[in-house]
Amino acid sequence: MTNFLRLLSPTPMIGGLEIGDLALRFLRLEDGKIKQASVQLPPGVIVEGKVIEREKLVAALRKLHQQIDHSKKITHSVLVMPASNVYTQSFSMPMVAEKNLQETAKLNMEMVSPIDSKQAYSGYQIIGETKPGQLEALGAFVSIKEVDDLRSALQEANFDVIAVEFIGMSLTRLVKNYSAGLKPDVPYLIIHLSGDGPDLMIVKNGHLYFNYFHSWSAIQSEIGGRKMESADVLEFLSTHIRQVLNFYTSRWGGAINDIQVIANPISADILETAKKNFGIDAKILTIGKYNQITPLWYATLGAALRGMMPRSKDKDLTLTDTGVDVGYYREALFNFIRGWRGVISVVLGFLLIVFGVADIFLYRTSTSLAEDLNNRSLVPLSEIQALQTEVQAFNRNVDYALKAQAASDSWAPIFDKVLAHIRSLAGQKITIDRFYIDQSLSALMIAKASNDSAVINFKNAMLKEPNFENVVLPLSNIKVNQDGTVSFTLQFKIKSLKFEAQ
Repeated sequence: MTNFLRLLSPTPMIGGLEIGDLALRFLRLEDGKIKQASVQLPPGVIVEGKVIEREKLVAALRKLHQQIDHSKKITHSVLVMPASNVYTQSFSMPMVAEKNLQETAKLNMEMVSPIDSKQAYSGYQIIGETKPGQLEALGAFVSIKEVDDLRSALQEANFDVIAVEFIGMSLTRLVKNYSAGLKPDVPYLIIHLSGDGPDLMIVKNGHLYFNYFHSWSAIQSEIGGRKMESADVLEFLSTHIRQVLNFYTSRWGGAINDIQVIANPISADILETAKKNFGIDAKILTIGKYNQITPLWYATLGAALRGMMPRSKDKDLTLTDTGVDVGYYREALFNFIRGWRGVISVVLGFLLIVFGVADIFLYRTSTSLAEDLNNRSLVPLSEIQALQTEVQAFNRNVDYALKAQAASDSWAPIFDKVLAHIRSLAGQKITIDRFYIDQSLSALMIAKASNDSAVINFKNAMLKEPNFENVVLPLSNIKVNQDGTVSFTLQFKIKSLKFEAQ
């Protein structure tokens, strides 16, 4: 049933879309399979997260959309925007009722925001408790203009943005769901060298506690604009790893003893630096699922995982204004209407066929009946009169039968009364075989006696009975049987039925 409902109202798929200074990457999970598309950006289209050449960006996005879907259908995505101008800050706030949580968090973010809150999109998510009665949250802030510039270009290229996040969030989600061998209650420092610059993150209990990003162009400026070498990157990492480790100890207490490095061309050098400078055996981050993709796509995959979540359960922060899901729900509504429109069309078509077939069948049946009626001759009047005569005769016979039944019912008491009295006169030596009484009360009895004397005695008893008269015993009807018994016939007439008075 669930699959049938999904067929009628398919849920729009959501992928991860990463926009960097040098490339666009899209990844979507479709029934467990990975669909990827990417486009290289010409230098100068996006610089440190800012859209410089909008028309070229739109053209590149359209090219990317063409790889995903050849039609102009809307593609829904979780946007991973350049991290250059995204600021993060953890903060504490009192534990309040859920209905007041949003307002309390908003007030705290306004106090810690590095940019004017009126010019920024911001979001937060709870990451834990600092102490009893105190909640800890991670806030993120970005310029409204930078987000809106990206979203307007995406909309023009038929992309719909469900949520906006940054690389640190996407990678944390991937680590939480699919990293191999990491313990949830242990703090980890994760190092990622993206196409835009190095990213240092503190992850604990599946939450992002701290994120620090520095662009390659900023590092190059810091070294005087000369060509950057691996030694420059290692020196930068060594300095900032120490700062991050010290920050964690001062902020949350304890120490970070595990560093995970997302594979890159200088991974071995980073592992050696961590061991040499901090005494930590750093490791290459291993992903247990979807390990066929390269680390370059990790952030895009993390955003795609967010797209797989039901919208009602997505509680991660988003750097957008309210109502970011409007396009998604509009598309879901259109899909629902399209699905049911197809079903209704099929049903109406089927009913039209049924009605058409029924109409043809009824027309042919009525035509056939009319022809059959025309071909039949009328019944002659003489046959009808003969049938009426037979019906009348049948009805008379029925009346006679009913009257006979009524008469039989009225004679039964008289017959039983006479027969009972005759048996009392006959005694044990006379056996009555048959006994008849007609409507004139004339009676006929056929009986059997044990001997001649019994017959004579029975006749004399009948003659003496005042209720009977005309008692006749024809000698011709007296017959001696082989067993010595005597069969005889006796006729008489019933004069009255006053047997009780005798």
